[in-house]
Amino acid sequence: MEIEEQLMKMGLTDYESKVIVSIIKYGESTAKDISLNSGVPYSRIYDTINDLLDKGWITKKEGRPSLFCPGDVEERINEYINNSKIMAETIKLNLESLSERNRYELLPTINVERTWKNFYKKIDELSNTSKQMACVFGFYNKNAFERIHMAFKNKHYPKNLFVKSDILNNSFMEELKNISSSFQIRVLPFTPKVLLFLFDGKNIIIVLPLSENINSKDDEIKFLEIRNFEIGKILEKMIEIALVESMPLNLKE
Repeated sequence: MEIEEQLMKMGLTDYESKVIVSIIKYGESTAKDISLNSGVPYSRIYDTINDLLDKGWITKKEGRPSLFCPGDVEERINEYINNSKIMAETIKLNLESLSERNRYELLPTINVERTWKNFYKKIDELSNTSKQMACVFGFYNKNAFERIHMAFKNKHYPKNLFVKSDILNNSFMEELKNISSSFQIRVLPFTPKVLLFLFDGKNIIIVLPLSENINSKDDEIKFLEIRNFEIGKILEKMIEIALVESMPLNLKE
């Protein structure tokens, strides 16, 4: 059947695909009925069912005999779609990097601007044209964080987020919970009081607060935009070290 072939393209085996189709078509069923309806040999049915239970494709109702029902099939399909997008973007980035290995900018291009408004405009521009991003939060401004989150909300490329441990208040933790599905979040014991963004290993944004009131909605910031492959390579090495030295964010706290 065509649907079984499509499920196999998502990583399921031939037997797993047949069992999924059977359970969805006939509803909750015993292992014996699934074997008869799917054509999977009874000697292999329990191994196949257990594998599908582990993967979340089906659920089990205890009883005599036990019944097996569809699991969160839509969620499994969405996971496959998201993983495929991330894999495709990674492959594309790696292919593009082959043509950039011999490119160097000996002198960095540096622009200095002010105001959150101009910063958001720049982040929107870079988030739409980049293939990967890493950022470091050395201070927390609620309004800015929400706006930054919106810029990256539907971007399906690798994103690392490092957070300074002593700025993790309750408000910030709630914000981080909301984005935990799209960012790899790590906690650093120390980082300067700046916001730092690295796009594609070459485009760097550094935000400096100009007042003590970092939660202000006013335009009290200055940001530097730096375009330089050599500086970017240094920052990428620092991020590799930070991934090892940092701790994953505990969202259960």
